[in-house]
Amino acid sequence: MAVPAQAALGGIKGAIEREERAGLSYVFYGRVLVLALLAIYTVLSVPATRSVVYLGVMAVFLVLGLIPYLLQRRRRIGVMGVGAFLVADALLLTVLMVAPNPLFGADLPVQFTQRLPNFLFLLLFLCGVALSYSPKLVLLVGAGLAGAWSLGFLWLATRSDTILFRASDVVDMSVRTDVERATRSLDPHAVNVTLWMIQTVILVLVTLVLALSVWRSRRLVGRVARTEAAKMALSRYFSPNLVSRLASSATPIGEIQRQPAVILFVDIVGFSGQAEGLAPERVVALLRSFHRRMAEQVFAHDGTIDKYIGDCVMATFGTPQSGPRDASNALRCARAMCADLVRWNAKRAARGAQPMAVGIGLHYGPVVMGNIGDERRLEFGVVGDTVNVASRLERLSRRLETQVVASDAAVIQAGREGCPREVLGAFDPAGRTEIRGRQESLAIWTLAPAGAARQDQVAVAE
Repeated sequence: MAVPAQAALGGIKGAIEREERAGLSYVFYGRVLVLALLAIYTVLSVPATRSVVYLGVMAVFLVLGLIPYLLQRRRRIGVMGVGAFLVADALLLTVLMVAPNPLFGADLPVQFTQRLPNFLFLLLFLCGVALSYSPKLVLLVGAGLAGAWSLGFLWLATRSDTILFRASDVVDMSVRTDVERATRSLDPHAVNVTLWMIQTVILVLVTLVLALSVWRSRRLVGRVARTEAAKMALSRYFSPNLVSRLASSATPIGEIQRQPAVILFVDIVGFSGQAEGLAPERVVALLRSFHRRMAEQVFAHDGTIDKYIGDCVMATFGTPQSGPRDASNALRCARAMCADLVRWNAKRAARGAQPMAVGIGLHYGPVVMGNIGDERRLEFGVVGDTVNVASRLERLSRRLETQVVASDAAVIQAGREGCPREVLGAFDPAGRTEIRGRQESLAIWTLAPAGAARQDQVAVAE
């Protein structure tokens, strides 16, 4: 089985990058939604003289979000380019929340802005950035917000009329009287150092939590994508009910293993002669149709496609994992292939095409399986004497004028597995045959009607 690891990883990385770009659009959509809700709240609860100014500020933020949205849609800027715009937004948002508000009048000092719940808008802004699906962008904007908020506090703290105090000063009995402590903390010029520290820590922690959440979600998507890619790759070779088990297996599929299995070869009889008069496109279409039909039967009977060799299909039953009915499934699959061929020939006859004939060989025995090839290309394959015998039995089917030739080992193993009588009864003993490369002859069975094959017949497999 080919393992295009780099291509798979590149595909997953590209998919995540596309989702990241789509996430930048969601950041803008989230901004539009929040601004729309704030606009509705402003119109309903703020006097008209003040709401106009607030609505104007919201319009500015809408335009500031629209610019990077359009640029990244046209691929003029990337994630970091959008991040630069968002950091600029964070700086502007902080300035608006810390700077004197002309709508409050001149009676309230600028330090009073620290007592307003403006800090919550920073958290809302940061949560919207998490929609970008980019942990780097979350960290960048979070750092920008924490830095901008700290600069705003520093500007308030260094003013000549500012009164700095900490929360501990309110309960420090050795410093002032109760009235002095309360008066100092409630003074409109007072700036709470402890509050700034808490808010900054919250910003940093929320940034880290959001970035970690986005990073974990990306990893989860990557794992799911890799699992699905593995399942798609496995589904080309294994039956669907094995795919999930193999994809989640902790044991690498390429490890060399030795175990018993049934090998099945199915080949089109006389394909070369039929292909001579066909256009190349028709030949390929014929092969694809044949391969698809045979593969469907293999997968329907819990088998595995090992390889396609021209017009021949090699399938295995009992790889990569042995099952309790491997031999039974192989015999049932061979019968189903013959039945499917009858249906296919009926369709071909209806359009005037020549009928197709197949030869099928099956043998049960030990096989060696694992990755075969070099570091540039690996294929999961099955090798061994069992494979050679099954291939020669498939060729023998032509000389015996039967569709299926199964070894005695395969039939006996199917009987041990409790194969139904209607399946075993469809096969007749056909004597023994000599297999090239083997010292002992091999007892064989053929699918009834056996034609020229009888119990006392002896043939020599090529």
